[in-house]
Amino acid sequence: MNTLWIFNPDNDIALGNNLRNFTPPRNAMLLRQAGAMLPVWTAFDGDFIYSDNPADSNWLQSVMSVSRKNISLLSGDNIDKIESISPWGWSRAIANTLQQKGVPPYLLPSDEQIDKIRILSHRRSSIFINQQLQQHGLNASIPVEFSDIQQLKSYLDTHHSAVVLKSPWSSSGRGVLYSDNTETSRLLSQAEGIIKNQGSILVEPKHKKIIDFAMLYQLKNGIAKYVGLSVFNTLIGGNYTGNIVASEQHLSNIITQYISPTYLTQLQNALEVILCDLVGNNYNGICGIDMMVYVDENGDYQIAPCIELNLRHTMGYVAHCLARDIIAPYSIAEMKVEYIGNNPADMQQYLPPQFDNNNRLINGTLSLIPTNPHFAITLTTTP
Repeated sequence: MNTLWIFNPDNDIALGNNLRNFTPPRNAMLLRQAGAMLPVWTAFDGDFIYSDNPADSNWLQSVMSVSRKNISLLSGDNIDKIESISPWGWSRAIANTLQQKGVPPYLLPSDEQIDKIRILSHRRSSIFINQQLQQHGLNASIPVEFSDIQQLKSYLDTHHSAVVLKSPWSSSGRGVLYSDNTETSRLLSQAEGIIKNQGSILVEPKHKKIIDFAMLYQLKNGIAKYVGLSVFNTLIGGNYTGNIVASEQHLSNIITQYISPTYLTQLQNALEVILCDLVGNNYNGICGIDMMVYVDENGDYQIAPCIELNLRHTMGYVAHCLARDIIAPYSIAEMKVEYIGNNPADMQQYLPPQFDNNNRLINGTLSLIPTNPHFAITLTTTP
């Protein structure tokens, strides 16, 4: 398909920064470099991947029998073959990087288009989505947005339940504050910094979480099409750690232990309509809406139907593609993202991958990126 794929997991931070020349935080940069080859699992035969490491080409060849795709690194010799671009997400920073690399401007979104994507990626979109879900007859709590620190202080003084405060643009737990484990003066000081840097802060109830999950959609020419479910794991602070990789039916069964299948289908259909209204023609590509199953104060199971809109690729979409293309049918696997840091000896020892006659993973662990000293992204299944 001659599409260029770029793994830029720092995209949400870059949107908040909104500069052409942007240097991500160290760990975000290390993940970007270590995971540059991750798009091999979402790309198509004949596509290209952006990487600054020429050695990645050898790794691409080594996994070709599993990926069943002939994919090349972007170079000066093949840049004229690129017909479209699929980054993890769009920002001024990644558009500038690609332009400096020599990608023709007509393949890149304009500043105006990126501004629209940035506005839609603001956590304020969750307010609109939840309001619209209520109009569709579905239960949803509405986040409250503050741009004045005194108004926020008054709100916190009169609302004694635990709440979560979130910056407009952030990723994987960054810019997320919890009122029940942070001293009030420190909480307000951090919130004031977020308001100063990004213009506002959003507040929503803190729930007793049971499951993190998401619904994935493909947006194209103003139409939203449901792709599948994502069930994932996070740490207490919200940092992503991995996904369950399995069939749509298995993922649905996990969620419908607590919520009726009918409700899940109603939510899925309502979001297709809402995303069309919200996004329109301003973005083409994969997006995900993060959700949560939680227990309310009465001990009943509920869904928070829109924690946030991720107008970009997600690890959940990678997991979806791995379930579709890589693991054996009816298998259940886990995709994990692990920070190695300075303690490589602490990494779990994995069994080597084993494949069936169709070269689908049936046992052991497949490394989804080249070996490196900073991060491991793996796919593990058992028979």
